[in-house]
Amino acid sequence: MRHLLLALTLSSTFILADSSEELTSLAKKYLGGEYLWGGETPKGFDCSGYTQYIFKKVGVNLPRTAYQQSKIGKKVKGSLKKGDLLFFNTDPSRGIPITHVGVYLENGKFIHAASRKKGIIISPLAKKYQKSYRGARRVLNTVEELNKKELHPEEMGQERRLKEINLPKDFFIINRKALVAPTQVSLAFDPFGIYRGQYMRKSKIDKLKKMENLKNKEIQKKEKRDNITKESL
Repeated sequence: MRHLLLALTLSSTFILADSSEELTSLAKKYLGGEYLWGGETPKGFDCSGYTQYIFKKVGVNLPRTAYQQSKIGKKVKGSLKKGDLLFFNTDPSRGIPITHVGVYLENGKFIHAASRKKGIIISPLAKKYQKSYRGARRVLNTVEELNKKELHPEEMGQERRLKEINLPKDFFIINRKALVAPTQVSLAFDPFGIYRGQYMRKSKIDKLKKMENLKNKEIQKKEKRDNITKESL
């Protein structure tokens, strides 16, 4: 039964839209929107306020500035993928290495809150943007990467056994509605977050906080015992 439930969860994840598709579709929803320095709502966005807003909608918490966002995720060394964050230094006079950020779409184009005059637009990664381009970071992983990354050692055996389960070809077609219906199937959602300068899953952050609290309690107990010992001398 456990194997079947795991199969349902994994398969429904594939049936539902991939995070990168969801993100880029959401990004295009605000195409033509207004640029506002310091803006972080649909009433007006600056470049990093825009990326922070749309990523949060898919469960990913980004830092507020373009420079801070350029320090998280995984550096892209190969081809760009949908949802990758692109970074630029469009204003060297500001004295920081990264001054602008956008989201890669496809075919060499990205979407970004460009300027007060242009607002949110889609631009080719060419000309001035090619010259000021400083690299990309991948915050969104593929579904396969996330599943593999989040499995604990004892669950790896379950994953191997799951691959040996032979389900009929029409299984996922027959159960498609049940898999995607939120009233019938509850899918676990584990967003990302920043904890002590590191980018990780919320479940892992909760575990670290719990361990830290336990450690602090032990320290407090020890200090209390030491104080009692000192007073008795």
